[in-house]
Formats: sequence, structure tokens, C-alpha cells
Amino acid sequence: MIWYFLYPFRGTTEPPSLSPAHPLRRSFTRYGREASRHPVITILISVALATCLIYPFPFLYTNNFTNGASNLPHHVWTAAQPVQENIGTEPDVVMRSIWVHGSYMKALGRDVLLAGLEIQDALLGQTINFDPKLSAGLGKSVGHDAPLSLEMRDSFHAINGLSEQSWFFHSPLLYWSCSPDAIAEDDDIVSTINESSQRSTSVNVTLRHSIVFSGKRFEDHRLVAADALVITLVHKLDSPVGRQWERQAQVLAQSSNSPWRMYPRDGRVNNSQVYEFKFQPLSLQDDIFLAIAYSITVIYFLLSLTKLRALKSRFGLMLTVVAQTVISIMGSFTICAILKIDLSRVPREVYPFVVVAVGLENMFRLVNAVIITPSQSKTSSRIAEALGQAGPIALAGVGQDLLILYLLSKVVAPGVAAFCIFAAVALIFDFVLLLTFFVAVLSVDVRRTELSDSLETVKSQRKKLGAEKPKSTNAWVNAVLSGKTPISTRIAGTIVMICFILVLQGHFFDNESPLRTLSRALQFVRPDHQLLSSPPVSQLSVDINQARSPTAWLRMQDHETAREVIHVIKPDMHSYIARVYDPLVFVLESSDRTPTNAGVRRFLPAAYDFARNQSTIFVVSVLIVVAAVSLLMNYLLWNEEDTSHDDDGTIHKEDPLMTVTTLTPGHDLDVVMLSASPDGVVVSVGLDRRIRVWDIRQNDRSHYISPTTNELYPFPILAMAIDEQAEWVALLSVTGRLMLWNINEKQWGPSGIIGTETRAPPLFSFKSPKLGAIASLMIVWTSGSLIEVNFHLESANQIIELQPWEGLISSAKQFVAKPTTADAEPSLHIAVLTTKCTIHLASQLDDKWDSITIPLFTPEPSQKVKSILPLPKIGLLLAITDNTAILIHISSQATIHTFTDLDARPSSLQCFHSVKRSAFCGHNGLASFSLAYNSRSTGNPILRTYSPSQDGDLICTAPQQPSSNPSCSTWTSATLTTHKVPHDGAWQALPCGAIVGVTKHRASRRSSPSDFPSRSSSASGLRHRRAGTPRGQKTDETDGWEAWTLSVKGERHSVDLAGEGGRGEQLFVTGCETLARVGRRSVAVGFGNMVKVVMVGNERFEGEEGAGEVRLGRRRKGGRGGEESCIFYEREDGMEVALNERLF
Repeated sequence: MIWYFLYPFRGTTEPPSLSPAHPLRRSFTRYGREASRHPVITILISVALATCLIYPFPFLYTNNFTNGASNLPHHVWTAAQPVQENIGTEPDVVMRSIWVHGSYMKALGRDVLLAGLEIQDALLGQTINFDPKLSAGLGKSVGHDAPLSLEMRDSFHAINGLSEQSWFFHSPLLYWSCSPDAIAEDDDIVSTINESSQRSTSVNVTLRHSIVFSGKRFEDHRLVAADALVITLVHKLDSPVGRQWERQAQVLAQSSNSPWRMYPRDGRVNNSQVYEFKFQPLSLQDDIFLAIAYSITVIYFLLSLTKLRALKSRFGLMLTVVAQTVISIMGSFTICAILKIDLSRVPREVYPFVVVAVGLENMFRLVNAVIITPSQSKTSSRIAEALGQAGPIALAGVGQDLLILYLLSKVVAPGVAAFCIFAAVALIFDFVLLLTFFVAVLSVDVRRTELSDSLETVKSQRKKLGAEKPKSTNAWVNAVLSGKTPISTRIAGTIVMICFILVLQGHFFDNESPLRTLSRALQFVRPDHQLLSSPPVSQLSVDINQARSPTAWLRMQDHETAREVIHVIKPDMHSYIARVYDPLVFVLESSDRTPTNAGVRRFLPAAYDFARNQSTIFVVSVLIVVAAVSLLMNYLLWNEEDTSHDDDGTIHKEDPLMTVTTLTPGHDLDVVMLSASPDGVVVSVGLDRRIRVWDIRQNDRSHYISPTTNELYPFPILAMAIDEQAEWVALLSVTGRLMLWNINEKQWGPSGIIGTETRAPPLFSFKSPKLGAIASLMIVWTSGSLIEVNFHLESANQIIELQPWEGLISSAKQFVAKPTTADAEPSLHIAVLTTKCTIHLASQLDDKWDSITIPLFTPEPSQKVKSILPLPKIGLLLAITDNTAILIHISSQATIHTFTDLDARPSSLQCFHSVKRSAFCGHNGLASFSLAYNSRSTGNPILRTYSPSQDGDLICTAPQQPSSNPSCSTWTSATLTTHKVPHDGAWQALPCGAIVGVTKHRASRRSSPSDFPSRSSSASGLRHRRAGTPRGQKTDETDGWEAWTLSVKGERHSVDLAGEGGRGEQLFVTGCETLARVGRRSVAVGFGNMVKVVMVGNERFEGEEGAGEVRLGRRRKGGRGGEESCIFYEREDGMEVALNERLF
């Protein structure tokens, strides 16, 4: 709701998306990663917390208010609150009382009891062995000020029939039948008081300690001390006993030989306040309202579960939600009891509602955040990213609700204010359990069942919506449920909480006018504003240090006493109104009223008893519960992966987002050429003229490529490529010889001379093979000729050479376009860019090639196209100039959009995008489109991401946007987000939606090669890099490089590029420019004489579809994956080959 109030300042109602570098988001992300790495520990912590909160509950709550415990809520509304006197409310009775004090907290002394009995008899007359039934039927009308005999006084007692002259009283002296002899002979007064706590008066009002003593101190559920005796007279408005009480009080004030001091001195008590005492059971209307409220909540919960189609363990989620709610409520009851917050004024059925309504919102927000994370990411990364996004919003929501509850508690009735405090404590506990218990359970669920991505569900829903009218009712309802309308479920929890509290206030509103409620609000806003008809504060002429004020004593009366008094005064009603006078206070002479430590303690007495008597059992119980849950978790996760240990049994301390692994053994000299396949095979060429093949999946396939004859000597190498199946490596020598190496057989294949150009060809790549076809190689020379080499093991003389283009070729890209019909086959295309800045597209039809020229209109005629980049997954092509990138529809050759103000080095531009989906218009759409390039001015990488202006929409990729359908987002209306990398260095875009690069640490950039010894001979200098450099210095040089990644959301992470292996053979590195993409999440880096693989998250190589994933440095059980289960990002330029044109 706070975002709606901030709309005039922010211009949007959407919650802010914190930057990944924001300290708050980083804290939530870091915590989410650690909690998901150690879910069992996190669950055990939450279980220990839950046990600590639930275990004391039965010791702190009771239905007997006399033992120092808190009063348990019942199915009734109870209240003791002031009532405005100017609304015509006529009191039913009058309540007068006297408080008798001795020394501080010494009211249970024999002298105080005897003095109290003397005062009671002076005010009411003789009360020894008080039995008003003996005078039944003797009452008659008396004069206004006429004295009363004992028989006449007793005849007006309420036990003899309710009339306008009835009366009754409460007194602790009734424990001894008001007999001075019984008090004097009692050897254990404290035991008598505790044993008589359930004794009733003649009108069946229980003499609870709460109504006959003030300032009570309990120990071991027994009353051990009190500060005052409270004697209360309850009488009708025309009762002569009340008038006698007033007269006798004045007489006592005039007595000069009294052993006490009286306040007020004259015995006249003028201050009074009208109170309402209520004991109202839940009505049928209340039951219906609560049933509807809980039913709607349950329906909302079940509907939300059905929407989570990617979540399989719905029953487990339901149990988690129920457990978290119960723990939050029980924990809140425990804390409120310890703080002596009376929750008995509101029925117990009301308390869970607000916790459920508000807590569900945060739970589903976190679950949805986890679902939209890529399923191929690590579990810890998914939980960390989701919590980093949802955590700050949930924290802001909880803070907002706490502020609202605080403000409401200042203007509502006292009973509702206590409910607000309970709700605030419950929301805090719910948030804590969300971060501990719920996050841990969710991480276990993700690890066990893999939260499947909801892409297919969204696609099917969009297809259905695409056939409907954009303004249909169902579309609006879905928009409301998804939170896209101004009033949505994002604020439902807060609105429900406010409305529910206002409904609770309505139960106390009949005795409090709206003017008074408004006055409460004005008093909160303006401290100098006086509350209308505020209850007067009882002030004595001398401060006697009362342990509890009369007002506080009155408001703490339990509901059972109210019920019994109502039954006496108004048997058929649920409330009564009484005019309550300030007490007449008596303090015995020579009493010491100096406060001591024996006074009323700050917290609930039962809490002190629990800490003193149950501490050992409590600690043992917590340990037993934690141990039992630990055994249960070990049993349930017996077959699961141990996330804290590696395969060799060593403890795995960190599970970072990025991992670096060194492929050993390395080369003797620098690596200058790399090639990789999507299946995890990497081939490197070094200055030592050695070729090395690594298979990341199967180490036994790693080997050297050794020339056998001078004819098969490939050096110097112009180009290198690996086929998609990772079976063949093709090498092109500067002599024009093409050589093939079989990776599986580890032997040479066919070879032959195919050309004499001494420059690397713009295109050197294997052709995507058809089923059963012979593998072939595609080569495009700079002269414009196209060569297709078909080979098998016996010969390589099947060479087809064409000349489809005129002029020199500066760039060529091969790609396969998906068929437009189900029965068609994928078609092979080659896009080329000539030195004259024309773009040609050659397509292979059967065995023939047909080339067309793509017309291009740049925004500025002086701007020349310098690079091209096909995007076959979405049927588009990028034509790149120095300042623009033109997006072209391949089929229609139409220009879709021009990205301006790039300031890019054209050859460095790379692209990745989300998987295409069906938009409302029926065409394909994208949820994200990113361009990454090096800036011409600074040389640093820049990432520009285009996304729809509204969440859930798609950017339409149709050649012409239909004007009749405004629901499709266009490129011009897309939101642009730019992230800049503050350093240079080589980098590579990955299909997972991130770029990965290498650079030097900032602190290490101060060092230069001139700081170290040099040699005249290059070879000896290179050797000296390993042998002559001091050990400590070498470590610093190696650690001076880092690998970094920047996600499409701007999240940046880095890791030391030194890695774990091969440190002793590592040469000094002055530059690192050789990179090649491996799979979807990995990059091979030529780091000096070593090859390092930088992996972001969990890698599932394309050649092992469904077979498993590879995590360098650790092995991990495979999970279900595939392109259809995750929102992938694609870079459609075939296999990556990092070429170095140095001839050697």
C-alpha cells in the first residue's frame, strides 16, 4: 500500500527494484544463498525457535486468573472502557471502593487486615459473619439521610431481590467471614488467601485476587504479597447503602484518633467516570462473518496453489504454511503473555486471521520469485536471487503494516489496541519464520523436485488469451489476480488487516461516538489536543507510591468477574454501565511507602516461575526436539545430495555463483587459439605448437593431437572448428591443407589441399548435419568463394566450390533456420557482409545455393555496416554500424527497429534474448532483448537490455506492428536498462542471460611488466616467468586476474581467476584475450599457458540432453532440464572460435 501513497512522487505503484549492489538486497541475497546451502541447519534453527515459543504457552496461560498467569481468550467480547457521559447513557450501578495500604507491598499483614476490617465496618456497619439472607423481606422505604440498621441494610442486598436500592460488596476480609478473631488466630494468612481464591460471595461473585487486592506479586502461582486491600461497594443509583457509605466516609475523615491517613482528607470523592463492562459471546452474525472471512482466505490460498503449476509438492507447501502460521500465532501469544498484554478482550477465533491474510502474501511472493528464476541455476542461486528480489519488498510490507498497526492502536478501543499489538508481534515472527523455516523448506523442495519452469503454462495461457478479445472480463480478472491493476492482491493483505481491525472496533463503537474516535486520532497527531471526555486521572495530594494505579487495576479485571457481576445486575444482558468513583485511600500510620524490589515485577509472574522452575526441562526439551527433527531430516533426505561435502569427503565451505577450473596439464607456452563445442569439448593451440583436446564431461577423452608426418603438420594454423557432436576437429593450415582429427578414435582422418589464402577465412565451421548424411565443412574465403567439403574416413576429395557473391567478404555467419511448417526440414543459411557494406543471404535448397541481397537503409547514409549478427531463433538479423544496430526480419527483409546511440565497436557486439513466446497479436514476442558491446570511447563493456514497459507483456517481433492491437508492446515503447562495466578486458555473451569476462584486479593494475626482470631472448624470458619469479610474487601476479559476470538484471559477481589447479605451472600473464564459449553457461579462457573454464551456475551441455549437469570442481546429481523448462537466452552464431591471426 505504501507504493500507492508514494505514487505522486514516484509516478508508479510498482515496488522499487533495488540494484544488485544495494546493501539491503545484497544482504538478503547473501542470506538466501547461505540458508539454501544449509537447509537442515536453517530448519533446525527455526524448530528451536518454534519450540522456545510454543513450550512455555501452557505455563503462561490459564483460565484461573488468580495464579499469576495470563488470561486465555474465550469465545466472548470483553471490555472495561470509559463511556462518554454526554450521549445520554444512564449508569446501571455505582461502584465505590476503598484501598487500604500498609507499608509498601505489605497489605497481607495482620495489622493491615484488621485495620481494613475496622474501616469496612465503619462504612457499611458490622459485617462479621455476613449473611444477608437472614434479613430477607424486612426492607422498606427509608428517608434519604436516615441511618440504617443492620437488618434493614441486609434486606436491601441484591441476594434478597434486585431493586433500585440493591447493593453488594467485595472484600478480601470475607475470606475470614469478616471476623477479627479469625484474622487474629490465623497462623498462615497467605495460605488462607490462596486457598480461598475460589470462594464466592452471597451473590455468587468469586472473590478472585484480581478484585480484592491491588499490586499483587505471585510466585509459583501463589499470591505472596499485595500492596493494597480493595473493598468495593456496588449499588444501584437509589440505594441507601451508597448514601450511608458517603456519610460515614466523611465521619471517618473528621475522626482525630484514627490510626491511618485518608486521601482525600475530607473523605469526599468527587471524581468519577462512566465505564462499560462487557461480556458478550460471539453472535450468529459474528460467526457468519468469521466463516466468510476464513472461507475466502482458504479459497484464495487454494486458488493460488493451483496457479503454481510449476510447484509439485503443494501438500508440503500447505503443511509449511499451516505450521508457520501456528508457530507465529503461538509465539505471539507467548510474547504478549510475558509482556502482560491482555488478549482476553477479543475472541480467540479472531486472532489467526490477520496473520494468515498478511503472511500468505509474502509466502506466495517468494515462491513466485523462485519459480521465475532459471531452473538450470543452482538451488542456492535461485533462492538467493528470489530472496534478494522479494525480501526487501516483504520487509517494506511488514514495516508498513507495523506502522499502520501502531497508528490504529492509538485510536481504537483498548481491546482492539491489544489485538494490534498481537498482530504486530505475529507479523514479526511470521517474517522471521519466512526467512528461516519457509526458505529452508522451499530450498529443499527445489533441490528434490526441481521447481519446473512455468513457461509452457504461460505460453498456453497466452495462446488462449490471444484468441480472446483484449478487454474481455476474464482478461481483466486475470489482470487483477496477477497484480496489474491499480487495486490488486499486492495490497490485499494490508487492506484486509485495516478493515478487519475496523470491524473489531465496531464491537466497541456502540459506546464510543465517532467524535471520540476522531478525537483520539487528533490527539495522536497533535499532542496538545485534549481528548474529549477523557477519564480523569486519580491524583492524591501526597504520592504514596502505589504499586498499581486505580485505573490500571480497573482495566485488568478479568472477564469472568464481569460475567458474574452482569448476572447479578442485568441477568439477561451481556453488559452493564457503572459510574466508578475514585477510591478512598487509607494508609496506616508509621507505614513505609518507599518502593522496594518486592513490588510488582515488569513481566508476567508466571514467566518468572517458568524461568525458575522449568529452565532445565525446557532446555532439555528443546535439545530433544531439535535432535528428533535432525534425525527426521536425515531420514527424509537420506538419498539427497550432501550439499556440505564434496565427493572426496572434504567440507565444501562455499558454493559460489561462479566457479573457475583449470584444465591440466597445460601448455608450455601461451595459448593463442581456442575452439569449443556445446557438448563440453575444448581444443586449444599454444605457442609451443601443441594441440590439446579436453572433454569436460569425460576426462578419459582428453588427449594431445600429435602430428605423425610432415604432411600432417598443421602449423601455422589459420582456423580451427569442432563439429556439433564433438567427434571431429578440423584444422586449416596456412599452406591451405585441411586436416581432420577424430576425437573418439584419437587418430587423423582425411586431409587435403583446399586453398592457398594466407588469411583466416571469415567462415570456417562444420555444417549442421542431417540425419544419416555425411559430415561436411563450410568455408567462406575473403575472395567471395564458398567451399563445401564432404568427407568420410577414406578420402576428402568431395569438394564443392561456388562463387555466390561478388567482392571481398569481411564477415560471414552460418545459421540454421527452423522450419515454418511441421513437415519441413531446417534450412541452412549463410549471411555475409562484403567490404562494400552490402549484406547477402545465401540459402541452400537441396544441393543448390541461392543468394539474395538484403536492402538496408541506415539512418545516416554515411554510416556503413561493419558487422552482422544473425538471430535465427527469432528469425531476425542485426546489421551493426558504429552508432546503430538495425534489426532486420530475415524472411521479409523488412527493417523492424533501429537501436541508436550505441557508440559501439561493431565487431564486439553480441546479443542474447529470452525464448520467443506467442504474443496477443499471434506473432512471436520477447520478454527481454539484450545487446552487449565494447564502447568505442572507453573500450569498456556495456549491456543494454530492452524489456516491455509492463510486466508480463512481450515485445512483438512482427515485421509490422498491427495498429489495431494496442496490447502488443513495441520496440519504441520498450524500457531500456543500461549497465556499464567499469573496466576493459575480453568477455563473452552466454545464452543464460549474462556476459562473462576476465580482467585484472583494480589493485593489481598498478603493477606492470616493467616491474619484473626481463630477458633479451623471448623464449628464455618466458621460461623465466615460471622458474625465476619468487614464489610469493608469483602468487600475487596470478591472483591479479579475476573472472566476472554481469547478468541481464545488472547483478555483478566476480571470482579469482587463479583457480585451484596448475598454479605451480602457471606462467606470468600480461594479457588475456582468447575466449571461447562452452555450452550455455561456460567460457574457456586462454590464461597464459593454461586453459581455464569459467562456469556460471550449473552447466547442462547441449549434447547431454536430460543426461545431467556438470559443475566444475564438484559433481552433482542430474536434474531434469531442457530448453522448454527454462527461460533461456540465445546467441545464435554457431560454435564459438577465438582466432588469433598471429602466424607461428
